[in-house]
Amino acid sequence: MNKFYTAQEVADKLKIKKTTVYELIKRGELSSSKIGKQLRVSENQLKQYLDSATQPASVQTQDYQPESSLLKRDYLIHSSGLIISGQSSPALDLLLNQLPAQEGSLPVLQSHMNTYNGLYSLYFEKVHIACATASFSDIQSLVPGIPLAALTFYSYEIGLYIKKGNPRNIQGFPDLQRADIIFANREKGSSRRVYLDRQLSKLKISPESISGYRNELVSDFSTAAAVAGGQADIALGEAYAARTFTDLDFLPLGTETMYLVMDASHFSEPGFRAVADTISSEAFRKALALQTGYDTSHTGELNNF
Repeated sequence: MNKFYTAQEVADKLKIKKTTVYELIKRGELSSSKIGKQLRVSENQLKQYLDSATQPASVQTQDYQPESSLLKRDYLIHSSGLIISGQSSPALDLLLNQLPAQEGSLPVLQSHMNTYNGLYSLYFEKVHIACATASFSDIQSLVPGIPLAALTFYSYEIGLYIKKGNPRNIQGFPDLQRADIIFANREKGSSRRVYLDRQLSKLKISPESISGYRNELVSDFSTAAAVAGGQADIALGEAYAARTFTDLDFLPLGTETMYLVMDASHFSEPGFRAVADTISSEAFRKALALQTGYDTSHTGELNNF
């Protein structure tokens, strides 16, 4: 018989917070069922989630297709709506929740894409605004020939997820080559994957020497869950995701910045201005900093290039 668990029981099994269980369900990474008015996760659904941590990229990508609403997307791109690309995050969720109250705002559709896929879509005019963690030179190389405006969204710590107490004595990237270490990687095109591959290149570490390098997951919450659940020993991601798992420690490596990138010629148009006005407001910056711990001291600043 298929057993059903409450959100708290799932949290206890995965050694995470109950709010993280709801976050995983909201992101579509953990399936759930409604029994009466109560949300429950079946034993099979939980097993599918745990198994996904070790599936190869081809399987992950096939199941993760948030771009299925092509007709709706094409309707918005040719009408009065905005399409913002970006993987689900507390910052983007907060922006989308507050935008409708801003004067001049337009209907918004979120296109769930990582940094590089979002920038390519911006270049091919499939989205209006792309969330991107990348240097200005990288952004320009992916969106050539277009004058760009980049609003600073927030800055955050990036580092390594490891088990509480660091039982494997992991110190940094060189440890990825150890035979007793399994890595939980992110998908190609994500800023985490780009950061990792550049560090490996600097250190002259071959990806083929890393167990788990080819097993790709589609969010920091997924890689953090893989480490917390014992499917991996280490992963790369932002500090916010690590803080939601009680069984993880975080080894900081540096700071990254998320930008909202758009065609500069559209910046003065009402819908785009509404986005800029929302994130530059004091209320938004305070709410984002309190909810996530992100650095919002430069949130809303405009960079043209």
